[in-house]
Amino acid sequence: MLKNLQRFLFEIFLVNKILPFRQFVKWVSTIPSNLPTLLKTKSLGILDEHFGTSFDVLWEGKKLHFDDLGFGVVREIYGHLCYIGKGQLKDATNILDLGGNGGAFTLFSLVEAPNAKIHAVEAQAEVMKILQKNIKQNGYEERVTSECAVVGGFYDDWTQSLLQINPDYPVFDIHHYMSEIDTLDFLKCDVEGGEFNLMKGDLSWTKKVKNMVLEYHPDKGDVKELENTLNSLGFDVRREDHGCLGYFYCTKS
Repeated sequence: MLKNLQRFLFEIFLVNKILPFRQFVKWVSTIPSNLPTLLKTKSLGILDEHFGTSFDVLWEGKKLHFDDLGFGVVREIYGHLCYIGKGQLKDATNILDLGGNGGAFTLFSLVEAPNAKIHAVEAQAEVMKILQKNIKQNGYEERVTSECAVVGGFYDDWTQSLLQINPDYPVFDIHHYMSEIDTLDFLKCDVEGGEFNLMKGDLSWTKKVKNMVLEYHPDKGDVKELENTLNSLGFDVRREDHGCLGYFYCTKS
């Protein structure tokens, strides 16, 4: 019980750091009415749900506005720094965001790496529109290119359904992307299982990658095989399991 209380208080502390005061009060005010669900699930998801999908985030002296985005994603990226910490992207010039979702990490990168160009890839056309909207309304469209495409090919029922809707549905060509840049400073990959196929076949493109973080989904592939592959490519690999998913933090030796 004490451990859960400490974790909950820590989460409140993180939210307080990234939300403007009035919006923080709004988020906290949903606690009393949702307390039974909080105690039962031990998850803040119910608070995020009631908070809404339009909000501001304070980050490195800048106010970022998001629409049509779940706040839980922002808590993970800006609060828990699940992909990369503060200051680690400051010298980056090229960043690839695979699984751009509504643009939370793309905007994080734009603030953290003031001289970088970011290429964001998202498989869902309707979500890509949200990403593009959030990038534009924050004034960063000149530093972002975006592409609606599947990462890793058509590897499961969901990606197959996209192919059935549109037989010409594009697959992201990472070799082509890499051929147009000198070095990729950071690759973030969160593609719901596509990471396993992405890291198979011709992996010569990884020679240009300095750092990458892969979110992995154990129900979609062989995690140990993926870890061995990353090690064989010359990366120093740190693995962190988080329940039903996990992360590989990879840095070139």
